Amino acid sequence: MTGADETRDGVPLTNLDQPLFDGADATKRDLVDYLDAVRDRILPHLRGRPLSVVRVRPGQPPFMQKNLPRYTPDWVRRTPVWAEASRREISYALCDDRRTLLWFANQRAVEYHPTLTT
Repeated sequence: MTGADETRDGVPLTNLDQPLFDGADATKRDLVDYLDAVRDRILPHLRGRPLSVVRVRPGQPPFMQKNLPRYTPDWVRRTPVWAEASRREISYALCDDRRTLLWFANQRAVEYHPTLTT
């Protein structure tokens, strides 16, 4: 690992000193540190609810992610939800703990949109 990489709660965090997105005054580390600091306040609102996130990446417009990517670690809890519009099941994350929140921060998830149902 370089000086910009670390591990928290077993989650490898990478490219922490990169800008969060083009033109940002914040780094990926700033996002990770912030979400880690507010985890006790945010996790009760996310726990047990299918989650969509908005992610940002340098050189790309922000995008909404509902379906978990194939590379999602096995320890991230998930739940299938039928999507009538696309006529398929979507694998939504359940962000129940610090470890999962840190994984999302490492994915540059800047907005968290839990469903109203559990």
